[in-house]
Amino acid sequence: QALGLPAPARWRGGRGAAGGAMAVPVQTWGTLGTMVPEQREFGQETADYLETNEVYDLFAHLLRQVVVNRPNNPISFLQEQLRSKPPLAVCLLGPPGINRSKYCQQLESEYKIKHIKVGQILRQQPELKDQIEAGKLVDDSVVISVVKAEIAKASKTGWVLDGYPRTKVQAQALTLRETGFAVDKVILLHTGEGAIRASLAAKAATQGLGAEEAEDIVNARLQQYHRHVISLAEFFKNVVKQVEVSSDDGAFDTVMETLRSCLCVRPHANAPLRSHRICIVGACGAGRTTQSKAIARRYGLVHVDIAALVRKQQQETGRVTDGMPPEWVSDEELCAIVGQRLNEIDCIRKGWVLDGFPKTAAQAEFLRQSHNWPTRMVHLAVTEDTAVGRAADRKVDPATGLAYYKVPPNPLVASRVVTADFDEPDKVAARYGLHAGHVDRVLQTFASVSSEVAGESEIPEVSAAIFKAIDEPLPAELAQDPNSGS
Repeated sequence: QALGLPAPARWRGGRGAAGGAMAVPVQTWGTLGTMVPEQREFGQETADYLETNEVYDLFAHLLRQVVVNRPNNPISFLQEQLRSKPPLAVCLLGPPGINRSKYCQQLESEYKIKHIKVGQILRQQPELKDQIEAGKLVDDSVVISVVKAEIAKASKTGWVLDGYPRTKVQAQALTLRETGFAVDKVILLHTGEGAIRASLAAKAATQGLGAEEAEDIVNARLQQYHRHVISLAEFFKNVVKQVEVSSDDGAFDTVMETLRSCLCVRPHANAPLRSHRICIVGACGAGRTTQSKAIARRYGLVHVDIAALVRKQQQETGRVTDGMPPEWVSDEELCAIVGQRLNEIDCIRKGWVLDGFPKTAAQAEFLRQSHNWPTRMVHLAVTEDTAVGRAADRKVDPATGLAYYKVPPNPLVASRVVTADFDEPDKVAARYGLHAGHVDRVLQTFASVSSEVAGESEIPEVSAAIFKAIDEPLPAELAQDPNSGS
């Protein structure tokens, strides 16, 4: 603070007389508000530099490497870290029969990392092969020893672990400091049990097994998997990203596209990028929630639904609001709710997509000064007529607060959904006006990472445009390439 750098502080806000949120003067927020103009300008320029050039992330990465490796000469070690290409460490998990290996092989080819085929290595030992084929798990100590040896061989190049860890004991061993590395990504492939059984049955048939024997093996393998996957998901809950695998013909390409997005690495070095922090802004009816859910699935991010957070907070405090829209919540209250959620460990480790925040320049400044700068901000642009029309089609379940644009499949829910008061045409027009009055200043706050996508198109077309805006590297990101000469 002595240098004029911004730091989180107590935020002030207020409610306008008309019931809408009133944006307080930006300069009154946080430490920057207590500075003379020269200090404030220096603080803003310094914060811009540090965030744009990912300096915080760089030092966090270097600190993690020092903690994991505990080098005798930290200075020389850090110098070497800056010169060398960081190895990528990935665990790809999933049920038996989901064909993990084909995805691991593709990752090995694209990212030039070692594919550690744990099952194949164990099967090469005659005393273990029969045990594995019968659907039984090999003793943890044996598997851990084998995996550690393979990881040591690939410590410089990076690796993808195929189907490991399978138990909580193995997961704990994988994260011990003496192992000498830190896992960058844990990805869990998931599909329906019917598809898994069909795949395992087909494999058993090629081995000449009878139907009854094959069924017993399939059941045993699935039981082993389900017994351990819950504890694994809980152990890695703050880093694991789940990827759905369908049985469609184009599933492989779709899954690989999602895996690349989840890995999120620099093309020139395979160095892990900062986790995505994405803001989706737009008027009511722009499709923010639909697109935020799609982004969360594709990139393995935490979907931070502002309306849901507001509803939860108001229920916990015993306030009856009938689903008050976030536009009508004060800056102070909304920033407090959002700031608390973004500081939770899953958001910090996985990254997040903010659904409908920031709505005002003061809220955008809150993100700046709390060091929650978005890596991308996308404005879904729709006309007022579109917003009013979409809101007219929306029904809300008063019991859960969930919105439906079609008839709910559950007859009980369908019988109780209603049109919310804030979705009436005059209220939607007023909410649209609030958005229109603030959005330019919000986007200007993060101009270098902001883009606009037309929200009038069909949902898949809008999603494709958003994914393109996220995936295309920014000039500042390209400048991080050590071969660029910058």
